[in-house]
Amino acid sequence: MKIVEKLVGVKNDKKAFREYRRREKALPKEYGVAFGEIEKYIWTFGGMDGSLDLLYDLMALFESAAADGKKVLDITGDDAAGFCDRLIEEWKSRTWHEEMRKKFNEKFHKKLEAFK
Repeated sequence: MKIVEKLVGVKNDKKAFREYRRREKALPKEYGVAFGEIEKYIWTFGGMDGSLDLLYDLMALFESAAADGKKVLDITGDDAAGFCDRLIEEWKSRTWHEEMRKKFNEKFHKKLEAFK
């Protein structure tokens, strides 16, 4: 990849992230507070790789729910950490993470077959 392409990519990423923050600030107060806390949880326990894609999906869910007049707890339930964990697990199953787990397990078991 050429340096110009990298710079354009970085510029586009920054633009997308600023748009993401603008959308977060536009959420109703209850949703904005909840989103901020969930974002911290996901960055802490979800890992960094691809978490922003997960947060974009969550943003769309929150925007839709807010437009429908739902309360945050209608979406998250009482167990907010459990809600976050389910989001993270679903996200990981849709990404390379699950594929890498499968490959690791296959390789691991194949190597251990020699000791049976």
